[in-house]
Amino acid sequence: MKTFFFPKSMVVVGASATKMNLGQIILLNNKQCGYQGNLYGVGSQAGEVAGIPIYTDIASLPEVPEVAIFLTPAKTIPDLMDACGRKGIRRVVIESSGFSEYSHGDHSLEKEVLDVAARYGIKFVGPNCVGTVNFDIKMMMPFAFFKNPPSGGRVAMIAQSGGVGGTYLHALPENAIIPGKFVSIGNKLQLDEVDFLDYFLKDDETDVVTMYLEGFKRGRAFYDLAVQADKPVIVQKSNRSEASAKIAQSHTTALSTGDDVVDGLFRQAAVIRAEEEREFLSAVKIIRLPLMKGRRVAVLSRSGGHAVLSADACVKFGFDMVPFPPAFLEKLKTLYLTRVIAHQNPLDLGEIFDYTIFIRILEETLKLDNIDGVLFNHLYASTYEKEMSRTFLAGVDKLVKEYGKPVAVAMLSDPAELLDVARSQPYPIFTSPMEAAAALDISATYYERKTRRDMRGSLPPTLSDKRLIDSLTQRCRREHRIPLTDEALDVCRTAGLTTIKGWMIRSPEETDTISPRFPVAVKLISRQASHKTDVGGVRLNIRTRRSLRKVLAEMKQTFENIADAFLIQEMAAPGVECFVGGRQDPVFGPVVMVGLGGIFIEVFKDTAIRLAPVTKAEAWDMVRELKAYPLLQGVRGRQAADVEALVDVIGKVSALLAAAPEITELDLNPVIVHPAGKGVSLVDARIFFSE
Repeated sequence: MKTFFFPKSMVVVGASATKMNLGQIILLNNKQCGYQGNLYGVGSQAGEVAGIPIYTDIASLPEVPEVAIFLTPAKTIPDLMDACGRKGIRRVVIESSGFSEYSHGDHSLEKEVLDVAARYGIKFVGPNCVGTVNFDIKMMMPFAFFKNPPSGGRVAMIAQSGGVGGTYLHALPENAIIPGKFVSIGNKLQLDEVDFLDYFLKDDETDVVTMYLEGFKRGRAFYDLAVQADKPVIVQKSNRSEASAKIAQSHTTALSTGDDVVDGLFRQAAVIRAEEEREFLSAVKIIRLPLMKGRRVAVLSRSGGHAVLSADACVKFGFDMVPFPPAFLEKLKTLYLTRVIAHQNPLDLGEIFDYTIFIRILEETLKLDNIDGVLFNHLYASTYEKEMSRTFLAGVDKLVKEYGKPVAVAMLSDPAELLDVARSQPYPIFTSPMEAAAALDISATYYERKTRRDMRGSLPPTLSDKRLIDSLTQRCRREHRIPLTDEALDVCRTAGLTTIKGWMIRSPEETDTISPRFPVAVKLISRQASHKTDVGGVRLNIRTRRSLRKVLAEMKQTFENIADAFLIQEMAAPGVECFVGGRQDPVFGPVVMVGLGGIFIEVFKDTAIRLAPVTKAEAWDMVRELKAYPLLQGVRGRQAADVEALVDVIGKVSALLAAAPEITELDLNPVIVHPAGKGVSLVDARIFFSE
């Protein structure tokens, strides 16, 4: 992988010696930026461009370049790849488009490319990409000119779209963020986001990894890396709707996956998700400061109105605006004379015009043990305070490094001044109290999730005996049906789950052989009616044995042609109805879900999702994430529910899905969660097997 970022020589195939084209732009760009490696071109005519020789074929090159860049029609790529293999070139970037993203699913050309690469051991990026950039060595593969590219950046970027990636490469320096390395992965036919994420996480010159993705190629492998990452990983994931999925398919053949799964993965692995460009840039800015290790914030503001706006923003993001301790307030009296404004949080500094006092107050604030971060509103007139404001930012930078707490500075001045500050000052700034508060929330949330992730604990034990599942899978496939209710409940029991007590009978007379605790429910068991409630195959709250016989006789007559048997179950005690289930995601593998159950799962869609299997701590996080969690805690005098038992069900279901990939979908609904210490009741189950 390192060769793609530190090539000692490169050849651009598709460069012209006589007219400006994309290949010539790449050569000229590297020459003008100061790349020190050897450069070559291959085109239809021999010649040279700015002293760079152009040859008519790869075999004629005077040396073996470390990387070849292709900018020729797609149909020429297999032969060119073969020529590279024979020459000894083992790293290739295919910037050409015209593969399966435009060929309506025809992958024959891609297969040829993969076959040639495998024959020679070639690693390649693309197709349909713009390659890599290493600003430190002024190496530029994109077909776009860069002027005075910066160096020394420690932010890496992986972009599925060259266009979006290029936008960020220009936006980052505009916000005083120096990019270090960049790669556009395009169709990711061979190398993908996982390969480059692995490289950047190990790269000593990278502190933050940023990504723009339209889809995941190896979702589980991405998760396995992200969940262990010591460096912040910031991702803008698009392709979240049916409309964008169609565009992405034609652009980079992205495989769209459920966005709920992506959200769950990001929470689980402490990946920072950015919704749009502004939030993406804010995340990169704030994450390079010390993390906010709590939600206690102090607001210092040169404007009373902006102090009020800041208070609203802090409430929105769940920050605690703790009162300043008396000793701090006494200290303020020694720093400046208060005439009108009260000392409180937010602290209005509108009476002060001495910048040295701002810095001293900020330092005293950062010293406080009950403050985790500061939001500072700096409202000023650039005509008079331009240089002082830059000195102020330098002082903020020094204090942040000294005390290890973030200070989000909202610079409030004229647009030209703010643009100049953003470009020229190394300390990150924000342009409103809301934006500054949102940035602090990114920092605090990342710290919270990373801490929980790093203390996630051990995974549940794997399923020790799959014989019942294997046998049932074969039977259901042979009979072209889904498992019946009793069979699904049997599978749950193999996973260590305790289901509600029940008996299988085939006639009313058999009720004399069972001893249920009334009231009971009767459920139709039929290979021809998987949805029992749709055909009236469920009767509830039957309170006597006599009533049970009568109900069974009626149901036997009603369902004479489709009934295989009847399941008698004891009615569960009241509780909170929840749902636990999961499925095999085509990109991420097994995932587990929990939510409010019964009919409410369809109405409110209040669910939490994670990649399976999950630890106990992760299962707890899922439950706490639910909007319905207060119901489980107990409201309006109700007892708290047995969340510990629900968490146990989530863990065992997740282990079952991970151990049995043939289970494509599993639903436990409802899972009735009883008061604390009373456990749960698993009333019904549905399982689907792969064909």
